[in-house]
Amino acid sequence: MAPAMPDDRLAAAAMNGTTHWASQLADRRGREVVFLSHCLLNENTRYLGGACERGASLPIVRLCLERGYGMVQMPCPEQHAWGGVLKRRLLRFFGSKATPLGRVRPAALPVLVWYTRRVCRRLARDVAAQMLDDESSGFDVVGVVGVDGSPSCGATRTIDVRRALDLVAELQPTATADDMNRIVLRSITAGRGIFVEELQAQLRRLRLDIPFFAFDLPSELAGLPRAPSLRGS
Repeated sequence: MAPAMPDDRLAAAAMNGTTHWASQLADRRGREVVFLSHCLLNENTRYLGGACERGASLPIVRLCLERGYGMVQMPCPEQHAWGGVLKRRLLRFFGSKATPLGRVRPAALPVLVWYTRRVCRRLARDVAAQMLDDESSGFDVVGVVGVDGSPSCGATRTIDVRRALDLVAELQPTATADDMNRIVLRSITAGRGIFVEELQAQLRRLRLDIPFFAFDLPSELAGLPRAPSLRGS
């Protein structure tokens, strides 16, 4: 019986095999990928009133296609933490100022933030592990695109959640999407969203230096022209 091969030699042999086949089966892939916030590829997950496209955000998709980037859709933290696509747990606070729920809103906010961060940390671990797999496989993660004005995915600007909840609690049954978007624009503040904070922490732990960029949701909501470019965080 042949002697057992040491673990380091097994790992080296496996890596040599991977390198061989990756070279032998070379194809047209560009080996560059960008990680996108979920709603950039599926605006159906945006908060009610906030979708500006029927499906994906066309400027971002066109930019990635022009540059030959593979697009990886990150999970929507708010969908996971706030009750599905419609964020039903959060909707309970809408128009709640004069209700018993409205009166406990200040006490509920820290619990909401704590739970959201816990969910974001779990999701961030999975996304960071996927980035590590890409990088260690010879692919280049050219960046992460967050959504400025998001409480979870903001790269340079986020939402003052307390202010936003106070304002949505005053919504009337006749409120429109424009009313909701005005609340978002009034609640924007400098800083990173909870998911972006957790993802950057995981990337530091893995010693991955991935740049972050910001899609300008406030400009989109305000109806301003949207050039197909990104701002670094």
